[in-house]
Amino acid sequence: MKKTLLALAVAAVATSANAATVYNQDGTKVDVGGRVEVVLGKFNDNERADLRNNGSRLEFKAQQDLGEGVKVIGYTRLRFNDGGDKWDTNSSFNNIKTNKLWLALEKDDLGRVSFGKQATTGDSVELNDHSYLFGGSNNLFTGGNKVVSFRSADYQLAEGQTLGFGADYTFGQAKKNNADDNLKYAYGTSAFYAAQFDDVGVNLNAGYTVEVNDNGSALSNDTGLKVQSWRVASQFVYGPVTFGAEYGQSSYKEHQSQDRGGKGRFLEVAAKYQYLDNASVYAIWERNEYKGYKGGLSFDKGDANFLRSVVGELSVDQNQKLRENVYLVGADYAFNKNVVAYVEYAHSRVKGTGTIEGNDVTVTGSTSSAKDNRYGVGLRVYF
Repeated sequence: MKKTLLALAVAAVATSANAATVYNQDGTKVDVGGRVEVVLGKFNDNERADLRNNGSRLEFKAQQDLGEGVKVIGYTRLRFNDGGDKWDTNSSFNNIKTNKLWLALEKDDLGRVSFGKQATTGDSVELNDHSYLFGGSNNLFTGGNKVVSFRSADYQLAEGQTLGFGADYTFGQAKKNNADDNLKYAYGTSAFYAAQFDDVGVNLNAGYTVEVNDNGSALSNDTGLKVQSWRVASQFVYGPVTFGAEYGQSSYKEHQSQDRGGKGRFLEVAAKYQYLDNASVYAIWERNEYKGYKGGLSFDKGDANFLRSVVGELSVDQNQKLRENVYLVGADYAFNKNVVAYVEYAHSRVKGTGTIEGNDVTVTGSTSSAKDNRYGVGLRVYF
């Protein structure tokens, strides 16, 4: 299928296709690239319109060709106000931080093994988040500061069909008897299937991850909260139309007491229509739910898969349930492969008996509901 300008621009963030080569000699190549992205919008019901940074970054990639299809790759990404960005109500145009830093060994027709601060292969399982601002519901463990990751090459199963897989292990806090509820370790596996049948393209992904945390005691090295998650994703492409659906579940359990904390369910359905080579419109529906069991569930600000939870903690006690429906529409336009403009609107509606704390209190006490509207206009420039 023909690659459009917009597809090239979106791919640039992952592949550094737009990066400038600053050195290329004796098998060594160094690329520098990144993007600057600014958004004007309304990000919460209780906030005025604001101007914010949305994931601006600077990337460096060094590659050494060892011959016979073997390469060593080093990569680092610097982010500005990493972890805050568009949700920062004060200023999101500061605080440079290392967002990614990894080293990899790659072999043609075999795959890549990488070490460092990076995303896991579970981060690539989600297929249908076309949004720039308000979407995304991947419930898998998606990255850490000390990750060992393997992503295989895509092996051909038959004409037009390929299959690849990934495996990850994440090291957590090295200190034993840790008084904080920090990550102890995590691991996962994933699979990626792609096929082209005449004019129809098919992508099917699946992933499974386990996250294990400390119990928060300075006197013990025991395991605390354990999170087991799985997700399956599908996507179909016919000409300019893309349609997909995916579903995942996460279960939360306290290792010591063996009490089940609760369960999360995450459904995402999306469609995209590319009406010009360089312009598209898209719509996404997300249904996110948390149900509390004996141990109950509690998430810090921004940790839950709820759009409204970025302003405060989310908690769901035993026999409580919170359900959020997000309806999102957007459009983008690529002036060329380096410049993309977009507009996006999201409506969130929450119903249940749990609590989302902070200035934006949604649902608490008896069963009730709350709603939220967010919108933004952004410009992304790759270099």
